[in-house]
Amino acid sequence: MSTVAIFSLLIGSLLGGRFRIFILPPVIVLGAAILGVGSAWQGQMPAHIVVTLIVFASVLQLGYFCGAVLVSARASAYRGKDAPSFDGESFG
Repeated sequence: MSTVAIFSLLIGSLLGGRFRIFILPPVIVLGAAILGVGSAWQGQMPAHIVVTLIVFASVLQLGYFCGAVLVSARASAYRGKDAPSFDGESFG
């Protein structure tokens, strides 16, 4: 279960940092299908599968939010600086 949570957080933060459109619903559906089939194949109880899918979806959303906030904060930190010049002179 903790492996699912850690990988969901990492995947969510990568998606939140990369995509500006709302990509979570297709990723949640695809990931839930893969996790559900894999867990059923391993013979997990239905309650365990449902809890795993809830943890996956929740932590994925948390990671997406954290990744988007991190990229936004990093972009605002660099927004005020001038672009470097190739000839060594600064404009501005």
